[in-house]
Amino acid sequence: MEQVGLMSIILVVLVSYLYVLGRMSKLKRIYHNDERWQQLKLRAGQITKAYYEGLIILIAILLVILLWMPTPMLVPLDRILGIGAIAIMVGQLIEYLAVRRLDGMM
Repeated sequence: MEQVGLMSIILVVLVSYLYVLGRMSKLKRIYHNDERWQQLKLRAGQITKAYYEGLIILIAILLVILLWMPTPMLVPLDRILGIGAIAIMVGQLIEYLAVRRLDGMM
């Protein structure tokens, strides 16, 4: 039952990721890769970079906590890879949402 939940989350995130890729390429064509589009991408990239930096800090904190636990905790590799894939795809979604928000503000 737990695998069904994880699989459904992966599918939803994958569909969102593919939608974001298509939408971003469409926006790039609409703006003709002009200076405004490059500025939007730059600012959205900074937000996405902050997301990935926060993710790295969270992983480092969790690793330190796991080192100090008295009993080792075993997590299946497929679950870790699935969560990692979700985290990477969510980064693209965050970039798209940042572009949309910044586009409305500029």
